[in-house]
Amino acid sequence: MAPERWDDDDLLFEDLAEALRATAPLAQEIAEHAEDALSWQTIDEDLLQAILTFDSSLEPAAETRSDPAESRVLVFTSAPLSMELEVLHDEVVGQILPASAGEIHIETSDGAEYHLSVSESGFFELPSLPAGAIRLRCDTATGRVVTDWVQL
Repeated sequence: MAPERWDDDDLLFEDLAEALRATAPLAQEIAEHAEDALSWQTIDEDLLQAILTFDSSLEPAAETRSDPAESRVLVFTSAPLSMELEVLHDEVVGQILPASAGEIHIETSDGAEYHLSVSESGFFELPSLPAGAIRLRCDTATGRVVTDWVQL
């Protein structure tokens, strides 16, 4: 592809067509990546996903007088909020940290959804839920926290 060929429009267009054919696979790959990025519908939740940083059921049983099976503690950590859950025999209670009022959206593995309010102190109690995994999303003035799916 010498510049002297480009004095002829037909030769110039042939050279341009050849150059474009050579980059077509790269252009297609770039277009696919762009489409994937634009179709990422859950970006806010995925970026705010809290990580399960502690699960008492995975810890060695401590030697205490109480039955270790009586409760389970889960801690989900993210920035700027964290969520702690305590799973008791007949209820699940939790707290948002730092403490503030908010709303909790609960999703169950069977597709049911529940909503509840969080007190100013950040405390809440989950309603009776069907068996299966759940995911919680809490919105406060400070921010949003979304937990991993967890089997209670």
